[in-house]
Amino acid sequence: MILCCFFHSGAWAQKNLPQGVFLTDSIEVGKPVYFSLSFRHKSATEVFFPDSAYNFGPFELISKKSFVSSTDDRGTLDSAVYHLVSFDVAPVQRLRLPVYVFRQKDCTAVFTRPDSVFLLKSNIAALRKKPRLVPETHLLRLGRQFNFSILIGSLALIIGTIGSIYWVFGQDIYKQWQLLKLQRRHLEYLRIFNRLMRNAREKNNIKDAEKAIIVWKNYLERLEKKPFATYTTREIVDNMPDEELAEALKNMDSIIYGQGKSRNMDASLEVLKAGATRIYRSKRKFILNSPVA
Repeated sequence: MILCCFFHSGAWAQKNLPQGVFLTDSIEVGKPVYFSLSFRHKSATEVFFPDSAYNFGPFELISKKSFVSSTDDRGTLDSAVYHLVSFDVAPVQRLRLPVYVFRQKDCTAVFTRPDSVFLLKSNIAALRKKPRLVPETHLLRLGRQFNFSILIGSLALIIGTIGSIYWVFGQDIYKQWQLLKLQRRHLEYLRIFNRLMRNAREKNNIKDAEKAIIVWKNYLERLEKKPFATYTTREIVDNMPDEELAEALKNMDSIIYGQGKSRNMDASLEVLKAGATRIYRSKRKFILNSPVA
């Protein structure tokens, strides 16, 4: 009776093994292969199939597709298909997978019978000769590449240096720039005014004297920011109260509008030039003494 019970139990265990088979009989290195795993069990029994944590060697798992359990009079059928790949070059490769049956305290692994596939060598490059390392001592010319890090760092350094200089010496630099512009305008005015005054004196040319007065008024307008170019002699005298300057302007008016030369024309033009120079110096002193130009 004991022998009969043992034989009956072993036969049931052999019959109730999970089924695992490859869906093809041959594979290629690096090409996908599919392995089907199914297990029929009692409906009250809880089972688990291998997942990515299991070692499928010599295969590697790419993905797993599980199917919905199916229950009938024979029990419950669970199944899954494993998408595998192998990089092994063994001519025959075997695989068997377990199904874990949950008990009260632990799980029991029930394995399938091993199934095998044959390796096709169509995509394996045969090594006809033993590889040999050959030393390569030639220098390789490298292409030039623009270093943006150095560019950004250089720009940051330049901007920082300029900012620091401006923060420390900014007011003095601005004052010097204002003085330089003022001096350039004054020298340009003197050059033109002296040429017209010389022509008026040497050639007795009243037109040049009139142009000298216009240049003088335009220069005062830029210095004082007042419309001296449109001012009459009286308005100029009101803005620049100076008896010698007023006398010189009246003398120039009589020469220009009377179309006659006066013995005091040269002296009058010199007075006008000196008056503009005084205003230039006053403007220069104001810029130097002001806290912010």
